[in-house]
Amino acid sequence: MANLRTSTLIMMLLSASAFAGQSVDKNWDIDANATISIENVAGNIEIRGWDRNQAQLTGELGDSVDELEINATSSSLQISVVNRNQRNVDSTELKLMIPRGATIDASAVSADIDISDLDNEKLTANSVSGDIDVRAASRRVSIETVSGDLEFSGDTARMSAETVSGDMNLSGLAGEVEATTVSGDMELQAGLLDSLKLETVSGDVTAVAEVSGNGRLSAESMSGDVTIVLPASQNGMFRAQSFSGRISTDFGAVEPAKHGPGSHLKYLAGSNGAEVKVESFSGNIRLKHD
Repeated sequence: MANLRTSTLIMMLLSASAFAGQSVDKNWDIDANATISIENVAGNIEIRGWDRNQAQLTGELGDSVDELEINATSSSLQISVVNRNQRNVDSTELKLMIPRGATIDASAVSADIDISDLDNEKLTANSVSGDIDVRAASRRVSIETVSGDLEFSGDTARMSAETVSGDMNLSGLAGEVEATTVSGDMELQAGLLDSLKLETVSGDVTAVAEVSGNGRLSAESMSGDVTIVLPASQNGMFRAQSFSGRISTDFGAVEPAKHGPGSHLKYLAGSNGAEVKVESFSGNIRLKHD
């Protein structure tokens, strides 16, 4: 069996190499909860879920492609586009159909990643300069890009999102969320959260959420503005502090710093143990209720 699998993989590599610059159309029988990974340097990765225990790969390989590496078993599928010269890479367009419950890990350099129609345990996507757009339900989601934009809409109980200069727009969040950006703007729409951690340097942040009893919301900014919108009935300890930015709030009253510049807010509503903490250096802070 080991020799058969090795021979099958070798034939796949030789066959794919022969199709560089040509069309791809491949199918595999695969488990409903299989683990799948796909890598593409430039172009586009489109991933769709369907109600079949099969995976299907279609698309067009760029002229610079040397090999399309594929390793397939009933429980896992690994796909990687290998180019002859990493400095001169042509666009490769791939569409991958997978079972809705399959775990997916998609990686790219300048390629865009588009994922939808999944309902799985874990979803991971990362690109350097490509955009990432996810419309799916997944228990754990991790999406990262450097200069591309991030979009997520769907349903997740644990989100980790990170960009450097790309903008971020996330909705359908619950449970635990961690989002970080340097200069990109951030917008979040969430339901009930146990933990929300937001960090930015110069990007603006807007988050709409509700913090659970004993939950924690923290937001930190250097020069970006931070706006947090909570229910009018939100209980907890509210703290905000800025060195030179303005603080406006619907919860409690803002006071000037006792020593030096700046202002701060400290306000307790109810006794459910929740905590809301927002800090900035020169960015403005707004704490609003809906």
